[in-house]
Amino acid sequence: MGNIRQLLERGLMGGVVFAAVCAGFTGFFYLLYRLIKLMRPKEVRQEEQRIISHRLYRVSGRGRIAYLILCLEETLRYYGQDFSAWEWILRKLWSITDCSENNWIGISLDTIGELLPSMVLTNSTTETTSTEISKARNLYTQAGTAMIVINTIIESAYTIVCEWSPDTTAHDPDALRIIEKVEETMDAFGVSFPLDEIIQPLFEQRNSSLGEPFNGLQFSYLSRQA
Repeated sequence: MGNIRQLLERGLMGGVVFAAVCAGFTGFFYLLYRLIKLMRPKEVRQEEQRIISHRLYRVSGRGRIAYLILCLEETLRYYGQDFSAWEWILRKLWSITDCSENNWIGISLDTIGELLPSMVLTNSTTETTSTEISKARNLYTQAGTAMIVINTIIESAYTIVCEWSPDTTAHDPDALRIIEKVEETMDAFGVSFPLDEIIQPLFEQRNSSLGEPFNGLQFSYLSRQA
């Protein structure tokens, strides 16, 4: 009986020692991790913190594209553009938010790619030019100075989707930096950002990647006009 008790005590002591060793290793690796982070240049740490605190940091890929479309709508309103004339373009862009998960990137690239000002305005006017391209060219041509901001937004949306890959997470900072460039351009030309009350629902579109499809058109100025 005494031997059994000794064995139990030794086993218990061994477990305690093992747990202490594991805790020690855990603490060691945590301290090492903290040390490595602190050894990075201050500018790098500040940039990382700035990205993490970005209001769209946890918003899905679809949610971020929706934000850019709202920025486009604000730009059209600021420059007094005819929404009824731009409605078909806006609806095509909003369709990106609720298209199926299958081949989302391909569908999105095709949708935005057809509307890229750099492509539309440089295409030669031939009989093979589609009606939509002709309509887009007319809109872009008459928009005047507004096209500087409009082009930045549409090109940025295309770039974000183009650089996306199945293993890219929404928390990747590149897309956020692109969005910040859009905001800088809007600010430089006096265009207001979408109101917080309008973009608030986008914060619910949290996902580490593309996110679930959702009806982004409900947040559009087109829906608020109805």
